[in-house]
Amino acid sequence: MTIEGLLGRIHAGDRYPVRVMAVINLGEESFYKGSIASPDGLLERAWAFLDEGADMIDLGAVSTAPGSPTITMERERERLIPALSLLRDNMDVEISVDTQRSDLADCALSRGASCVNDVSGLLDPDMASTIADHDASLVIMASRRRPGDILRMKEIISLLEERLDLACEAGVSRDKIIVDPGVGRWIPEKGFEHDLAILDELERLRVLERPVLAALSRKSFIGTVLDLPSPADRLAGSLAAAAIAVYNGAHILRTHDVARSLDAITLARAVRGRPATARRPGIEVEVLERSGHRDDMECRLKGVGAGEGALVHLGVKGSFRLISLRGISSMEALIIKQEMLARGGDAAISREALRCSKRPQTVLIMGTLAQIMGLSKKLRLQPFDLPVVAEALEEALDVDEDVQRYR
Repeated sequence: MTIEGLLGRIHAGDRYPVRVMAVINLGEESFYKGSIASPDGLLERAWAFLDEGADMIDLGAVSTAPGSPTITMERERERLIPALSLLRDNMDVEISVDTQRSDLADCALSRGASCVNDVSGLLDPDMASTIADHDASLVIMASRRRPGDILRMKEIISLLEERLDLACEAGVSRDKIIVDPGVGRWIPEKGFEHDLAILDELERLRVLERPVLAALSRKSFIGTVLDLPSPADRLAGSLAAAAIAVYNGAHILRTHDVARSLDAITLARAVRGRPATARRPGIEVEVLERSGHRDDMECRLKGVGAGEGALVHLGVKGSFRLISLRGISSMEALIIKQEMLARGGDAAISREALRCSKRPQTVLIMGTLAQIMGLSKKLRLQPFDLPVVAEALEEALDVDEDVQRYR
């Protein structure tokens, strides 16, 4: 599926440039002192970020760094609301508020904020309904009992899936939900190795089908790996982490350093390329995963002394693909399942398809390149719209190999 969402009025996702969320902290407790803006310097800081290329501003009045003092709701309000009003009255910019409190979220959204960045992952039971009441955007960070307290990607995905459902049940538009895996040493048990693993596996978040926000800027895992205790010295490491995050699928980057991040973001996005998709009326095919290339396999086969015939046949058998196919009928889904099983591959279909539901179906095709090519050849001879499906399937495989995907 092509991922797309909204941050206020800003579109984010596969078809758009990586969006940049500039951080402005209003409390002196922030772990990075360079991010703090005084009331007198707030407008100048915000204008500078916009001039540098930021797409939106993220205002935070409470530090969530480990060891930070507790700030009362009234104190958070005194910092946040006047700053928000000042920006709203003087510039046309999308503003996100970084708060865990639904009362403050309600106040901020009433005064022109368009998004809530909730690092607690909706621990406030009224947060989701408050955001729904304002038809606002929501960034959900992976958190169970405390902000950022989940260590591994498997649990991060499970928790975010649960909170996505919770938000949607409360009335938040799914199109307006962004997910954040929660990089950072939010709890003592979370070491730098956990953050490195999350960054390395960031692409796994695509299963949630929502835009991904990466908040990495100057965080402690960078300092640990590079032996740089001060956040002020972590710019180069932040840029490297940003590039890796974007290459691995981040759609939004939250940063303290807008201008210096943009080149890294742009290059990483270019190397990542566009998703390998193909469309026909009502049908979308996307290559989700690939492992192995037929040319590389042929080279390896030569290395073990395989014959010329084996190079052709085994090259495509050693290349695996996972493909999403959307918009087909239940009968078509059943035929694809049967044909993949006959070739030694498989296809995941819904229970609705088994009951011959009239609703459009999604199929996950799993198999080697040889099996999928054989499937496509057979579908061209089948009834319904299956010849059209075969065309789209072959096009998506071609796009996956085409350098034009990086234009």
